[in-house]
Amino acid sequence: MIGYVTLGTNDLARAAKFYDELLAEIGATDEGPSGPRGDGGFYAGYFRDLD
Repeated sequence: MIGYVTLGTNDLARAAKFYDELLAEIGATDEGPSGPRGDGGFYAGYFRDLD
């Protein structure tokens, strides 16, 4: 199953801290840095949760 959740913020440092803590809490692994994906301004990150 593929799902997307979108959240907006102007405080990228605070958002990075939030997501780092969230991924650590659920035991997920980072699968590469966040960044632009494809054309059209889509910006995303990817992580793997083995559950």
